[in-house]
Amino acid sequence: MSEEQLNRTRASEGVSLDENKPQAQLPPEYERRWEAGKLKVFLDEKEMLKELPISRRTLWNWRHQGKIPAIVIGRRVLYHRHSVEQALLRLQKGAVQ
Repeated sequence: MSEEQLNRTRASEGVSLDENKPQAQLPPEYERRWEAGKLKVFLDEKEMLKELPISRRTLWNWRHQGKIPAIVIGRRVLYHRHSVEQALLRLQKGAVQ
């Protein structure tokens, strides 16, 4: 089959011949969903410890006791900023639940 015939066959099957051309930019809703502006939504352990005035051991204890939520992906632990804030507010003495 000649190259011209092959191109016609591909075109009739809906195969794009423009595979190597630059693709259009993704819409903003598909870009990094875990970051909202300059504040990151998900924080790793080091970033969480910068936000909270607690030790690494206390953070570990609270996570294992279920006091604060965490997402474990393999060996990586991520904390959802808003969920941790809400959990800490629930633990606050005298807080209305």
